[in-house]
Amino acid sequence: MRPIQLLTSSTVAAVLSGAALLACVDGAYVGGEPGAPVELEASTIEVLGSSDVLAVVRDMEVLSDGSVWVLNSSAPYFVGFGPDGESLGAHGRSGRGPDEFAMPSAFVTGGWEGEAWVLDLVRHAMIRISRPDADWAEIPLRSEALPPGSVRTGTSMLTTSVRTARLGREIIVPRSSGSMAEGVLQFRFSLLRADLVAFDPEAGGVRDLVALGDALDDPSADFIRSDGGFPLWYRLWASCGENLVRVHDRVRNQLRGFDGSGAEVPSIDLPPVPFTEVSPRQFSAAVFALRQAEVTGDVTTRLTAEDSLRLLNQMAQRVQGEPHELASYLPRYVDFRCSEDGTMWLHPLDLDAGGLSGGRLWLRIAADGATRDVRLPDRFDAFRFSSSRIWGVSRDEFDRPSVASIPFQKSP
Repeated sequence: MRPIQLLTSSTVAAVLSGAALLACVDGAYVGGEPGAPVELEASTIEVLGSSDVLAVVRDMEVLSDGSVWVLNSSAPYFVGFGPDGESLGAHGRSGRGPDEFAMPSAFVTGGWEGEAWVLDLVRHAMIRISRPDADWAEIPLRSEALPPGSVRTGTSMLTTSVRTARLGREIIVPRSSGSMAEGVLQFRFSLLRADLVAFDPEAGGVRDLVALGDALDDPSADFIRSDGGFPLWYRLWASCGENLVRVHDRVRNQLRGFDGSGAEVPSIDLPPVPFTEVSPRQFSAAVFALRQAEVTGDVTTRLTAEDSLRLLNQMAQRVQGEPHELASYLPRYVDFRCSEDGTMWLHPLDLDAGGLSGGRLWLRIAADGATRDVRLPDRFDAFRFSSSRIWGVSRDEFDRPSVASIPFQKSP
């Protein structure tokens, strides 16, 4: 079986529409020799709080007052915790009526005016969620330069998550004009090479910041195509301070940088790519969730353990392609974040862990380009990074999530 036969156009359409040195003194800090790997233990996790309504946490926003809001996979969509773990309530009904959320995508990284806002793709607007007792507040994105339907996911095909982020007094939003009429391959490339536009929430104006299709080298030569194939790469970018956007460039293996005017700043060279060859079984494990969605007809339905193993074995037996060809289908990195001081965090794909969500390892990249491997504890999923803390979700043996963090800062 050709690799792409695991990922048919019907699956794509359905998904798109629905779709080790460590020192501890009052917490973890980066000690030891410069560049040495850091292994964070479960004992460093500090749980803030949990809730019975939490299913799967899709995103998280940490506000300047220390409160935390999470985006739940099902209604109620938003669950809040105060700085000391006190409950701020749960809210957010599903629907298209007043005060309802049709398709909440992801939080605006960095918030706006000290509040947490979520992008709703159907409403084509940002909606404030951190003041559930106040009147409904939304900022519409609708404009000639940012029409409805132009803001689309550039990450996993199993999610509708779209990265947006505050940059100074503007919100950076990805804009794509591609369509499925061009074919799956060209449509996928159009998502990866979207324009990053700066939206002014106060004035409503939109200006072009960076056209990724022009700024980044053409990645198509890096993709060894099988009949009907398309890459599963991610569009990775982040706001890295008040006046800097960083973008992952797969071709150059760099983090490119652009200031608030769109002018390029010096790039950051990355370590050698994490893999150049992939076995048929590793490839099958990586794309298993996509195949499962096709088999079940639903991105949320899961097969039994026995059926999953049977399907995985079938996939591995039928995959065709040389190891370097299979590697060209997969993203090298699956997430990219920045802290407010400009420290970059890049999440490699972990072939041994399976799936397209990465494993325990993150690369911590200082503003000067110095890189360290940081391994997070088992069952800890990171969502936000500050200069002194890693925020995320700690899952117990039953996968029940709790909002938690890990103190983490450079040694004195």
